[in-house]
Amino acid sequence: MLRALLRKLLCLGIALVLVMSIMTGCSKDKDTPADNQTKQNDDSNNDSKVSPTDAVASSPTEAPAKEPTVIRWGWHNMSNLDPYWVDEATGEYTMDEASRQAALAALEKVKEELNVEVEYVQYVQDVRSELITSVLANDPVCDIAGIWGGAESTILAQNILQELDEYAYLYEDDEYSWMWYDKIYGHNYFLTWKQTFVQRWPLLYNITMIEQVDSLKNDKGETVYPHDLFFEGKWTWSTFKDYLAKIQAHYANVPAPDSCAHDTIQAYETDWRFAALSATYAAGGAIYGVNGLQIDSPQSIAAAQFIADLKNTGLMTDPGTYSDGYIPVWTKGGSDFQDGGTVFTDCPDWWITGSASAAADRGEAIGIVAYPRPDDMPFDDENYRQVMTAGDSIAILKGVSKEKTQLALEFFRLYWKTYYEVYGGVSNIVNYKNEAAANQAAAYGFDIFNEKYGDNVLKSFQYVASKCVANDYADLIGVRGTWDVILGKGLYGIEGMPAYDVAIAANKDQFTKVINDMETILASGEIHDNIAPSIDQEETVALPKGTDPTTVDWSIYFTAEDAVDGVLDTTTASYDYSATDFSAVGVYNNGLKAVIKDAAGNEASRNVTVNIYDPDNKTAPTLEIKAEYRTIKLDEDTSEINWAGDFVESAVDADGIDVKSNVTADLSDLDTTTPGEYDLPLTVKDFAGNETTVTIKVQVKAGEE
Repeated sequence: MLRALLRKLLCLGIALVLVMSIMTGCSKDKDTPADNQTKQNDDSNNDSKVSPTDAVASSPTEAPAKEPTVIRWGWHNMSNLDPYWVDEATGEYTMDEASRQAALAALEKVKEELNVEVEYVQYVQDVRSELITSVLANDPVCDIAGIWGGAESTILAQNILQELDEYAYLYEDDEYSWMWYDKIYGHNYFLTWKQTFVQRWPLLYNITMIEQVDSLKNDKGETVYPHDLFFEGKWTWSTFKDYLAKIQAHYANVPAPDSCAHDTIQAYETDWRFAALSATYAAGGAIYGVNGLQIDSPQSIAAAQFIADLKNTGLMTDPGTYSDGYIPVWTKGGSDFQDGGTVFTDCPDWWITGSASAAADRGEAIGIVAYPRPDDMPFDDENYRQVMTAGDSIAILKGVSKEKTQLALEFFRLYWKTYYEVYGGVSNIVNYKNEAAANQAAAYGFDIFNEKYGDNVLKSFQYVASKCVANDYADLIGVRGTWDVILGKGLYGIEGMPAYDVAIAANKDQFTKVINDMETILASGEIHDNIAPSIDQEETVALPKGTDPTTVDWSIYFTAEDAVDGVLDTTTASYDYSATDFSAVGVYNNGLKAVIKDAAGNEASRNVTVNIYDPDNKTAPTLEIKAEYRTIKLDEDTSEINWAGDFVESAVDADGIDVKSNVTADLSDLDTTTPGEYDLPLTVKDFAGNETTVTIKVQVKAGEE
């Protein structure tokens, strides 16, 4: 436990030194949080300084300085992009100070060299709707469009992005090339800004648990770790399989923590989707990459067979699956690794720090290693890759002028080059990952300070970091999910799906159709509306027993709106009420389905509950108040209070139909401007018109809820 505590303190010390060095190097005082408006210079810190621009403007012999060009930068979450963004509740900056100082330095640099200032644009709706509607209006919402990972394929299929091929020369230098994605469908559309140290789901292992396995020790009684085998050039599929078999034999009867998916500790519990993806790229295969569709390449097929072999021999287990029977429970493998229930896992990158901390609390340590390669592949083979899924991208919308596009791309590369140089305390971006790796590895919580194996853990981390360059473009074109289904159903034998090589050959047309459709759209030059409308329930559906459904105007129960077409006429929707028996009192979940289409043919549906009540019922409903309920805040807006949710336990009619949504409050005697106790009548009316009222006492108090 002492070693774990020292390791945590060392990690904290390194992070603190990094932050202090960045802040000192930037020579920027911390600004006082203001409102959420973006500004390039903090006037309060520069009152006594004369900028070069001011000096030029004041010279009687020279022309005034040129006004800066404003680049609009769009993103869905400004809290991690705009260094002046503050939390409304606390008034504090939302970016950590190291990142904020790096961002401020980058803004200063682009102002100095490019005379560019930034206007941050936070999207007000889903990015997939925001971008297309602005392009259709001939008014692009931003010059640099940030796109969260997973939305790229939808936006690409809208045909609203510029082809950026002619600007490739801006990113040829090693200082910038990492930002530039490869061509998709023959053209460059996307860039990234993320300098990533680990892939989304890196291969992690519990060092301390491995040390307990005697069969993994050499002749000197020393544990042979995965990173040892890796640097000896022995980290191959067969070695990994043998390694797992020894772990499995040791822990076969060792109970796992109660929180875990399995009763005993597993050798390799994971989400097979990410294991298979890592194995595919380690073998030189791909789903879709720089060479196009590669799902049926010999390398990809071999990787799928390796994963199937691990699963079929019980060396790789899943953490349980969803009701479909083959998709693993999301992140559960990482959770079990954190709790000590498995020795290896493909861990979600956002779960690493928590796993390391939990292991340290138990006096344990974790390590990282590259995914093993096929036995017949040399260690230095250029095709031996670690998978890095492209995502969280930027693009330039159609409608942004050529001049603005050029400047935006010049701004983007200079901004992020400067940001990482300042953040990492390095002189050039090429060395950023290697020089910053120790700090990042410590921040994650890897045990790089251990005298026995710490240096090799760090070297292993540095190797993985060096390979983290985007190479998996399956998500960007929208075929990843199809690959998951085919591979998964084959692994589990669902719906008669055969082994991967047979299944992928039989279903390849599903991939080629997506690609062909996309190519047709992109070649057309026309904007393609692929955003389905939204349809919402307007009011509760409650009808008396014996109602003739053909006489009901179902449209009054719904509203619908489309990002492109605006408000839709719900009388044009189709309605299916076949799941409801109108002759019998009851609650019919999903008793009504509404389906509506927009002008482009995109379809949305909504299932709602239908309540069939007894119109002859004369019994008042039952209203039960919660045993404990909240107080009212002084000056609270009563129109925003959820009276039924906050104060009512249940409300049902004589037949047990829930009528809680019909609860109303009599506010005539309630004065929220004055503290005190008030009588508050709550009334519920059932669908037949019967009422029940219960008067409760509520407290109005300052500063309480």
